[in-house]
Amino acid sequence: MKKKILLSLASLALISNLNAYELDGNLDIKWTGFKLASKVGVSGTFNDIKLNILKNEDLADFLKSAKVTIDTKSLESKDEGRNFNITSTLFSLASAKTITGTISSVDETEQTLVLDLVLNGVQKSIPMKFEDKDGNIVANGKIDVLDFDLAKSYQAFVLKCAELHENVSYSDVEIEFTLPYK
Repeated sequence: MKKKILLSLASLALISNLNAYELDGNLDIKWTGFKLASKVGVSGTFNDIKLNILKNEDLADFLKSAKVTIDTKSLESKDEGRNFNITSTLFSLASAKTITGTISSVDETEQTLVLDLVLNGVQKSIPMKFEDKDGNIVANGKIDVLDFDLAKSYQAFVLKCAELHENVSYSDVEIEFTLPYK
């Protein structure tokens, strides 16, 4: 009898683990900033992204277990000059060397989540829409760098890029993450 109970429990645990959400690859982060009067988008990522996330049977709990840390100096836009212009101005403050993020809430029915983002010592809750695409959670939202007490750094960026941007830069940035799971 004990063997049957133990076997049943082991089978139940195995079946439960088959339905668990688990990281299956690397977290991908994309940002898009804007320049020029026509609001042309410029996109990039970061090369140094650390993610801790726990396997879980529930999607919301899986996502809420995620903790990400990004080294802002690892910004990558596929243009060395642009990388330098952004990192030497926007991320020049000691308190802006990392970006951290956690997910505080998930609404699976509405396919929304709230990303708590910390940059320059300022935390903001960012509403995001998400969808499940072929084993990836893809979430999109927007931030304004001025919300993170970066006015002086942003102004330095605007001045540094004035000629390149024809004197038009925008402080809003679209953000996206893709989290592969199995």
